[in-house]
Amino acid sequence: MRVSTGCSIPSGPFCQIPLLWVNDVGIYYTAAMMVKLPLALIVAISAGGAFAALGKAPSPNPTPLIDSPLPVARRLAAATAPHADLYTVQEVQLATGTRVLEYTGLDGTVFAVAWRGPVLPDLSVLLGDYFSTFKVETEQARALGRRGSPVHVARDNLVVHSSGRMRSFSGHAYAPALIPVGVNIKDVLQ
Repeated sequence: MRVSTGCSIPSGPFCQIPLLWVNDVGIYYTAAMMVKLPLALIVAISAGGAFAALGKAPSPNPTPLIDSPLPVARRLAAATAPHADLYTVQEVQLATGTRVLEYTGLDGTVFAVAWRGPVLPDLSVLLGDYFSTFKVETEQARALGRRGSPVHVARDNLVVHSSGRMRSFSGHAYAPALIPVGVNIKDVLQ
């Protein structure tokens, strides 16, 4: 990697600070990019565990894992649900800009999740123990030649609908056995 200091006088005290790096392929990097790139990678890697999983407790108030102006995830709202006496809704925004809604029963268990945003959240984290069912179903669909289409899984223990394209993903998942009595899941996930 070649370094350019951008100085016309090579002996000046500020000429020792690199302003521009050029790698072997000719891609230019500024000093700001050299700092922001590793920071963005750390944020992206650590964003996976910032939200709740089906059948688990809702996500705590997320805190950044690093001291950064870009939080890993943040709690946006604890919305008042139409049946507030039966469940609560918490919205979490991931560092990627994707928003995840967590629907929690009065017993403190997340019975449904929904997502919308530019990046598909890590479904292995979001679905928790139910991910293995999801994975088996999607692998069977791929074996039958269904690739790249919206994903619809409907089993006794898990229902998932996920669709999207680059920069526009949405979907929801719920565990039918965990839905509180008196709650119509279709009304919840509108």
